Amino acid sequence: MKRAEPITASLVYGQAVQQTGLTHGNSPSRWPSDPRCFKRIRPGSGAIEVEVMDYAKEAQNLRPLLILSPIDFPFPPSIDFCETMKQNGYRVVYIRRLGFGGTPELPRELLTAANIKNGAAMMAEVAVIMRVIATMNLENVVLLGISSANSICYRLCQTCPEISFTVFSHPIFNQDNFRTVRPSWIQPLARQIILTKQGFRLAARGLRFKIKRNPIAFYDEFYSKSSADLKYRQDNNGDFLSASQFVVQITAETLFYEVFHTLTEDSFLRDRLFLNIPSVALIGSETTPEWIENAISEADRLGVSIVNAPVGGILTAYTSPDQLIRVINSHLPETK
Repeated sequence: MKRAEPITASLVYGQAVQQTGLTHGNSPSRWPSDPRCFKRIRPGSGAIEVEVMDYAKEAQNLRPLLILSPIDFPFPPSIDFCETMKQNGYRVVYIRRLGFGGTPELPRELLTAANIKNGAAMMAEVAVIMRVIATMNLENVVLLGISSANSICYRLCQTCPEISFTVFSHPIFNQDNFRTVRPSWIQPLARQIILTKQGFRLAARGLRFKIKRNPIAFYDEFYSKSSADLKYRQDNNGDFLSASQFVVQITAETLFYEVFHTLTEDSFLRDRLFLNIPSVALIGSETTPEWIENAISEADRLGVSIVNAPVGGILTAYTSPDQLIRVINSHLPETK
């Protein structure tokens, strides 16, 4: 079988523009070529393959900054973000998770409602990512969770010895979760996803329709609370057009898996869970005061420090890379 060529952001962008007919904003990057190439890694001897972007892997003495894809934006951070991290000693490693539009999802027997609700599916994915980390020989990893990806990061940082520090960016702890969902039209869909089997299939179709119809409008509405998030979207139109092409391929089962762990009460989040885990929660200021208050209360219960970012909402970590670097460097434990 002929081996596939590396998947670049520019390639997917071109496909997205061709399929959607949209030409919003700028080209995918001001850079003459896009170095954010994905390759597929097979962790172990099984058939599972995981898509990984390893930025600046040839550079020496860079500490891995591992980012796991959230459900709404399964695409790497901008080249500017990656370059900023590189210049400050960090090598961005981005994993597009199983079933997030690029690779097959977790085995269907794991994505039953029972195995999702009892945590078996989540722990199976944790095991896969740990094997990817081992296959890539990553050490002293800084883990960055973005939005819905935090659910797996909660578990991964407790389990993987190669993770030295974790930033939970815009985490949704056990808050009044349905009320935090934006845009507001998603709230009834989210309740359907959680409460009924048929509901999440209908919701998945509705989500695909809305994104196919106008992906830029979807993201603008999704990030409507934050001017910094909207600016990041505008500065990286090509990335969001590309991301939309992956989102529409996500199955209802994988959507249910991610949304269930994000929006329902997570029994894994026990009192003082992160007390002895080097970690912080990064909360952007551009969200509702009620959301921030609930996040602070939950963080206190869980034993994780809060860092308030001056701008941003869901994309706080991406909108302020300099702030993220300061947070990491000021909280990072000394390497043994």
